[in-house]
Amino acid sequence: MRKHFIPPQVFLEMGGWRQPLLMVDRINHYQYGEKGRIDVIKHVTYNESYMLGHFPDNPIMPGAMIAEIFGQASEYFSFLTDVCDIYRARYDIDLQSLRDICSKIDDENLRDIIRTRRAQVQGFLAAQNLKFKGIAWPGDTIEVTSQLIFSDRKGFKHYSVCARVGKKTIGNGTIINYREVK
Repeated sequence: MRKHFIPPQVFLEMGGWRQPLLMVDRINHYQYGEKGRIDVIKHVTYNESYMLGHFPDNPIMPGAMIAEIFGQASEYFSFLTDVCDIYRARYDIDLQSLRDICSKIDDENLRDIIRTRRAQVQGFLAAQNLKFKGIAWPGDTIEVTSQLIFSDRKGFKHYSVCARVGKKTIGNGTIINYREVK
């Protein structure tokens, strides 16, 4: 089965992060709508800058960095939702999934929406209520799911998040991202 793929340059245009803080390696799934969600992947490597000083004799992925994955995955979800809303309003075409977005990724109209919206939106991880139940080691792949629970009028978006390594849940809870249009 062919995976849907967003080219690296477009992927970077969508996010406000660059190395060393780019914590999402790939978007595996996106579903638009009330029960929408996003699934992302982060590969944990030995040469990540934060691994060198976090338990040097026994390196593990820091919980603060997993929280950053949660925040970035959640922002990608909200950003893709914005892009889908704008595309529908302009062209009367629904983009409901990662497959739909990838089918239009070479459309300059969609790419223009992505670039313009990224320049308009800014935000940050505002709060978190997380429980860590396991460890991610170098060589592991962390799979993160984020689902929007609700948005309030002041720009705060509340997400239910979960991180897994294989079938084992290593962390879950709620995060709150603040977003505003400049």
